[in-house]
Amino acid sequence: MSAAAVMDDRCRRVRRGAGRARQRGLSAVEFAVVGAAVFILIFGVIEAARAGFSRAMLEEGVRRAARLGTVCPVNDPYVADAARFVEDDWGARLMPGVRAAQIAVEYLDIDGAPIANPQADFTSIRFVRVSITGYELPLFLPFLDITYAPDAVSSIQPAESFGVSPTEILPCLPSI
Repeated sequence: MSAAAVMDDRCRRVRRGAGRARQRGLSAVEFAVVGAAVFILIFGVIEAARAGFSRAMLEEGVRRAARLGTVCPVNDPYVADAARFVEDDWGARLMPGVRAAQIAVEYLDIDGAPIANPQADFTSIRFVRVSITGYELPLFLPFLDITYAPDAVSSIQPAESFGVSPTEILPCLPSI
């Protein structure tokens, strides 16, 4: 074999090897782009489910707090804690981002207007409204900074006993 043929053969091998190396680099770049998109999609589905769960828990929190507001004494602090799912024996907080300042407990008259001093005007109370406003949930999405901020959530329940029995006013305490 001549020297030119040997040199030509070596050049072909080098070119083939360089093409394979470039192809491997291109595959890594393609994987990085597609992998990032897939991870964003997976985390997006998970975070959408978490946002839906948070909305459902907000609605359940105000519903149960309004229900407790109808059977507990007027302005009992346990009513607002019930909206935040604050129970010492649970060991976990279902809604860790809800602060007491975001919860409003209102006592309404027959027309649905808030009563300014519900303890003084106890007999005019016909409904209890509990609402949560200003709640925000940061979503964990790669490369994105998004916060879920649902609209205000509220629940209205008709008034009941307010913890008043024929002999005494019973405080509304969590079960121990």
